[in-house]
Amino acid sequence: MITFLPNQSTAVLPPRGARPGPTQQSSAASHPAKSAGVAAATRSVRSIFISDVHLGLRHAQVGRLLEFLNDHAPEHLYLVGDFIDARVLHMHPYWPPIYDRLLNRLAELADEGTAIHYTPGNHDDYLRHADWPEIAESGDVTVSEEFLHETVDGRRVVVLHGDQFDKVERRAHWLSMIGTFLYTLLLTADRAINRVLKWLRMKPRRISRYLKQTTKRVVQWVSGFKGKVRQHACSNDCDVIVCGHIHIPTVRRLSPTSDRPGAKRPLYFNLGDWVENATAMVEYGNGELELIDFDHADRIPPASTTTRSQATDQLTPRAAAIKRHLFTGMG
Repeated sequence: MITFLPNQSTAVLPPRGARPGPTQQSSAASHPAKSAGVAAATRSVRSIFISDVHLGLRHAQVGRLLEFLNDHAPEHLYLVGDFIDARVLHMHPYWPPIYDRLLNRLAELADEGTAIHYTPGNHDDYLRHADWPEIAESGDVTVSEEFLHETVDGRRVVVLHGDQFDKVERRAHWLSMIGTFLYTLLLTADRAINRVLKWLRMKPRRISRYLKQTTKRVVQWVSGFKGKVRQHACSNDCDVIVCGHIHIPTVRRLSPTSDRPGAKRPLYFNLGDWVENATAMVEYGNGELELIDFDHADRIPPASTTTRSQATDQLTPRAAAIKRHLFTGMG
């Protein structure tokens, strides 16, 4: 059920098969709105980009992600790295029923024609080394180091996890492994402290998020992360570059590199995560891109008019195949 593509920028093709909803509404969105119905169509979600779900980590907000995916049937779904947390699963295997429900939803989306794209990160980098040609059966999920997505309005979007720009991850892997272990302990302690604070009717403290983001900012500075993102965006002549890895939701305009002062200034989106945050980027039916924070309900896109998910905890054959293939090579 997986198609693996070698380490290269991969152009995204149109989704397989037509279906009602966003697929048909996208073409209408390119025309000026003439009625409330047409205006609503331009807000349909064409593409969804999420990263750093960390399945296997007990504190992952899978329920909130599943609720969002149950309400939408996009043409494209991007899983931008660390969807599965192999490091944590090796230390403490954890796979509750809601994870299988999420995989069932992915299988439903594939049935409906959603093209699912998966770019591995540092916590699921075993996917970069798996012998995919021997196990691929169809194109339900396409795995590649990097994707090139084109929006409805013709903008080029480069999509990759971003650990490629992390010097600590690349040159001190052992330090990153220790950090993963300590962060897991800190999350557990943080939740326990906040339960006590809630009982005392005191404001919760997000100690783990503060320390995580502080650490990531230090790593960005040491690695020259921002400069490498800018260089990669310019070398790909893209309008938008989308990453995960840093766990800090970000939208900003990149400045051109010193050697190409006249180059375009692409937008940089960091998708955040689904542990400390609950954030995703969406492309609407008119090509507009927006980073959604699910802690602010007024910014959540309206639900699709398509039939809601019927996913249950019992894996369907298609979902079971996706799960089997996604874990191939983990060891």
